[in-house]
Amino acid sequence: MSYIKALNQIIMPESLLELCTQFGTPTEYDKGAMIHNRGDLKPGLSIVEAGQVKVGNYGVDGNYQLTTVLERGDTFGEFTLYASLARTHHAQAMSDCTVLQINESRFRKLEAAHPEVGVFLTRNLAIKLHATLERLDDILRLPTHVQLAKLIYQTSVAQASSVETKSVQASLSQTSTAVALRQSDYAERLGVTVLTAHKALNKLVSLSLIRKQYGKVEIVDMQAMSKWLSDNVSLLPV
Repeated sequence: MSYIKALNQIIMPESLLELCTQFGTPTEYDKGAMIHNRGDLKPGLSIVEAGQVKVGNYGVDGNYQLTTVLERGDTFGEFTLYASLARTHHAQAMSDCTVLQINESRFRKLEAAHPEVGVFLTRNLAIKLHATLERLDDILRLPTHVQLAKLIYQTSVAQASSVETKSVQASLSQTSTAVALRQSDYAERLGVTVLTAHKALNKLVSLSLIRKQYGKVEIVDMQAMSKWLSDNVSLLPV
């Protein structure tokens, strides 16, 4: 699970975000507002400045499948700039939010003036592709309760490392860690029914890996969880 550390590096550093603000337009969206739709072709880079943006798709049956939730420093729209590809997902304001919008012409000027932004975005895309391939393999190989354990563990590590006074290593030494994750949240993240997610969660409880709380799950022991995952994933870590 070495990619956990890399995933924490896809958040745009404040120094680069400050450079980007000189070339973009901060746009405010009310909760529930659509930022862009699947299939949109208009190129541009979007950076979350405040609030949360949910990314996902609606099936032909109308059911919504959440892919991820973006927060401050998360970027989207790179495919439209680097490959002239249509947007693959709907992006919608999960809360009142502000998104820095940089159109294509302004982005080219930004990239010319500050090449480090382009370097960051290219590396960002490589990390996202790496994580996507890992996730695809998890879907093909791992039972649901192992996928859920991995999701909870990754969320906990990312949560701890996002606090400047903590490190990933420090978080691993904690005896227990609570993660704000509702049943509907992890069902959506895993792409399974709520019933299937509920059964997977109870399996982890029966293994004494987690405890259930209202709106949260608590990892009983981070080191024990890490070891259990290492013993139960079907591929060696990269």
